[in-house]
Amino acid sequence: MSQDNHKNALVIRPGSLGDIIATIPVFLSLKNASFNVFLVGKEKVNRYLEHKGIIKKGIDFGDMKLSEYFSRTKKMEIPGFPDFEFVLCYLEPECSFCQNLTLTYGNRTIFHPVSEQIPCHISNFLLIPLITKNIPVCYNYQSVNETPGNIFFIHPGSGSKRKNWPQENFAEVFKTMNKNFDCKILIGECEQEQKNFWIQNAGTHNIVEVQDVVSLAEVLEKGTYFVGNDSGVSHLAAFLGLQCFVIFGPTSPTIWAPRGENVEIIKTSVQCAPCSRKESSNCSTLMCLQEIKIHHTISVIKKHLNL
Repeated sequence: MSQDNHKNALVIRPGSLGDIIATIPVFLSLKNASFNVFLVGKEKVNRYLEHKGIIKKGIDFGDMKLSEYFSRTKKMEIPGFPDFEFVLCYLEPECSFCQNLTLTYGNRTIFHPVSEQIPCHISNFLLIPLITKNIPVCYNYQSVNETPGNIFFIHPGSGSKRKNWPQENFAEVFKTMNKNFDCKILIGECEQEQKNFWIQNAGTHNIVEVQDVVSLAEVLEKGTYFVGNDSGVSHLAAFLGLQCFVIFGPTSPTIWAPRGENVEIIKTSVQCAPCSRKESSNCSTLMCLQEIKIHHTISVIKKHLNL
């Protein structure tokens, strides 16, 4: 089908890297249904999705071009974007931004807000509006890494310290896996305060610092194996087809686990997990993470890698 015959769809999905990666099945389903997909999301993730051809164009939810959407209530189109046959918004419809969407696009807009408690995996939940519109959906997604290397990536952080397995435990995984693989520690903006620890425990030459999602993806594509917490980086690694080992403490892998054939979840067995964000923030022990022992995690990895 020629480009001229494509329809235009707008998705509003502000959020973290993991939130956006979990929305990729929505973008691909719309694309397969002959839509050009435009996204109001997060700029650093938008650039990656544009680079991969998953979306046509993106704009940051906090871009100054959208300021009137938050300050005035009137019919207005998004600057630089076309008209849309279909608008899918994952925000609560009562906010001023969403009210303007309704004024501008009317019944072409579907609101499907994401709450903390949802009944199924996040990607399945995000696809529900497409199912109601009889748009064929693709539940599974995975990029194909055609030139994997022998690098074993360890990402010891996440967007929330409450989800992080102790860095000392990751250091033991590094020491063990570095005997068989070229082990590298991934450091992003969330892990800068850990940098000195990793210089001491892994060496500067084994630390890879990344500043944006495009460069992060290019780095991950050079590897084959990955271990990390419940984080956006883990979701990206799974999307890129790496063999992933993802550690879950207070959050629910049933809802938030990265999708992919090569994903192994290492989760806590304490009865209080998973818990709500409020409960997690008030927890003084984080037993859900403390209970996941180093030897167990290493044995799971070794078993799957036939070591």
